[in-house]
Amino acid sequence: MSPESGGRKRGPAARERRDDPTGDAMLSRAVRDVGRDLDGIDDALQAELCVAALLGTWWGVFLVDADPEVVLGERLVAMAGRKRTTTALGLLRAIAVLGTAGQRAAAAAAAEALAAKGVGEPAWAGELAGRRVSWAWGYGDVYGDQTSVLLAVEHGVPHGVIVLVDHAMGGIAKDAFVTDDPTGTLADIRSLDEPGVWVRELTLEEAARLLVPAFAATDRATDPPVDAGFRDVRALAMARVRLLPDVPPVAPPVVDDAEREAIVREFTASAPARALDLDPAVVAACARLVVDHGCESDGHPLRVGPAKVELLLLDWLPAHDPDENVSAVMPEVVRAWVRWAGPRAGLPAVAQRELEQVVEEIVAAMDYPGPDDPGPDGLPPGLADAVLDGLLDDDTTPEQVQEAVTRRVFATPRTTAVLDGEQVQLDPSDPDGRGLLIRAEHPEYADVLDDPAGELGAGGVNPRLHLAMHEIVANQLWDGDPPGVWPAAQRLLATGADRHDVLHALADVATRHVHAALTRQQPFDTAAYADDLAELGAPPRSGRRRRGRAPDGPGLFDEPTTATVTPLRRPPAPPGPSTYRIKVALRGVRPPIWRRLLVPSDTTLAGLHDILQIAMGWLNGHLHQFVAGDRLFGPPDPDAEPEQVDEATVRLHEVLRATGDRLRYEYDFGDGWEHDVVLEAVEPGPPATARCTGGRRACPPEDCGGPWGYAELLAAVGDPDHPDHAERVEWAGPYFDPAAFDRRDVDAGLAALAARR
Repeated sequence: MSPESGGRKRGPAARERRDDPTGDAMLSRAVRDVGRDLDGIDDALQAELCVAALLGTWWGVFLVDADPEVVLGERLVAMAGRKRTTTALGLLRAIAVLGTAGQRAAAAAAAEALAAKGVGEPAWAGELAGRRVSWAWGYGDVYGDQTSVLLAVEHGVPHGVIVLVDHAMGGIAKDAFVTDDPTGTLADIRSLDEPGVWVRELTLEEAARLLVPAFAATDRATDPPVDAGFRDVRALAMARVRLLPDVPPVAPPVVDDAEREAIVREFTASAPARALDLDPAVVAACARLVVDHGCESDGHPLRVGPAKVELLLLDWLPAHDPDENVSAVMPEVVRAWVRWAGPRAGLPAVAQRELEQVVEEIVAAMDYPGPDDPGPDGLPPGLADAVLDGLLDDDTTPEQVQEAVTRRVFATPRTTAVLDGEQVQLDPSDPDGRGLLIRAEHPEYADVLDDPAGELGAGGVNPRLHLAMHEIVANQLWDGDPPGVWPAAQRLLATGADRHDVLHALADVATRHVHAALTRQQPFDTAAYADDLAELGAPPRSGRRRRGRAPDGPGLFDEPTTATVTPLRRPPAPPGPSTYRIKVALRGVRPPIWRRLLVPSDTTLAGLHDILQIAMGWLNGHLHQFVAGDRLFGPPDPDAEPEQVDEATVRLHEVLRATGDRLRYEYDFGDGWEHDVVLEAVEPGPPATARCTGGRRACPPEDCGGPWGYAELLAAVGDPDHPDHAERVEWAGPYFDPAAFDRRDVDAGLAALAARR
């Protein structure tokens, strides 16, 4: 469904374009570069995609007292008309199909003039005429948040164009894709069998009534929130929409003040509103805001959907600065509104339940920053005071303070925990507080720890011993005693081990020495213990026996007992396809960036790579690999490590077998983006397509320097007084919003991925 399919390429990334691309030199280079591409093209669709990407470079660019479509687009036509070459004639023929009305007229005249002078036509030029749209299908969510339309185009190279219309954003055309196989794509679309999705054939007139105003709405918008590749395909998609029948424009619905007040009165008299223990006047004020937002966003105040509610609470409401009393109770009123309006809109029961669940996630996001999100010092609230406890005296150097802070944050990186179903604030400088925080990091042991007769946890590990050794290591790191513990942790981290693996390696060494001292009834051998710590993460030396284990090897600390146990983890994945619920979290970034996905268990790791790229928001422009224990998986590459396995030959259920299992996904070895992929649940039956059920915050921009570079970027962009503020804002581009996340966008991308396969 995208221009990448069948070898078709998109144009340059939007952020690489200049805000003021003026001048004949720039246009001359554009003609030259596009000409080189056109010289190697043998079909009209490829040529149109190439020229559409060129026309997209200045779409939406603001020029003072000038229209870029005139000063750039029409000047480009004039420049091409002066070049008596087949390439220039091909460029003009394509612009005569893809350009604005003025560009099309000028390009057609210039092309005829070149042809009259004997300039040869490119072989594909004859395919440009006679195109027609043969059929149209639409699909979307039952909430009415988004609709996608597939147009099948005949003559020349058969192809299809899919346009995504976002009703929650004012009905704009938000994205467009091209598919080489419209029939196959339609089969994939019709196979969507989910209660929250509708699929049906459209008349060409229906498609026109939807798409013509959608592109007009996008063009009217200032800085429209279109997807990254939209500019490259927009001109081609609009050219196909112009092939649809002319239909009279439909006036947008207008809801006057009296009608709005009537809706408010009807809601406040409803059972969901009466059930609220709130001042009726405040409820009415909140309802009026909901109605006003509905009228402004799409003209349908009674339509409810996840995207519409999210925009209301996280975007529209803060911008309209309501009274504090109204703002405080708005989440409760919106919950009641959804329970009232959903059935009125005829939402299926499954869709209604999903909507109410999504509303709870949106309401939770309104509480940002979260309890463990960083404050101005970059640490969660309360953690800065805890880690500095006892450090700020006259004898402590700044270097020692920094080392101790880093060590203590590694030992206990948060101050909140969920215990017995409630979130509590704890003091990690208190050993008892550290113990409770460690227990909260191991929810898999909760049932066993609460059972006085419970002995064994997941995999047969003794949970009490496991947590006790975790506490010992945390206390050692907090106090920096013995002195070899923190250097050993740093060496292990440098090998690529994650925090939990490092803690397990340290705990295993401690457990072996405690066990030896107890069984032999001898004093604890501190010298031997220090030697084993010194070996952790260090390269082996000839003749030296390695007593400490690597993080992924078997160890006494994690060895299961020989008793018969009932594991707390779910059983291994069944042989048939099932649904995996996985959580993907980006390492080293605060506030956290994560996605929760439903994927088929038989997805190959190559397929999972494609899913993760879309779900996170990466651009797939760098190398990647998966790491599971000591195994590496990646695409075939002669320069890869010899032990690397082809990711296309391994399926997800082969590396994630039980809940709690994890996989590391590494992307862009230069910037070093690492993701934890954790299996949270296994459900029977595979999903129709991969889906996103939740997430938080936008993906960092590519090539920003990894987690540290991203932190510096956020600091500069968020502080107008920062010396690099203007430069970094310009680099990030006008669409950069680190707090943005749209689950529907991810699902649309995943659906497009499924349709391409």
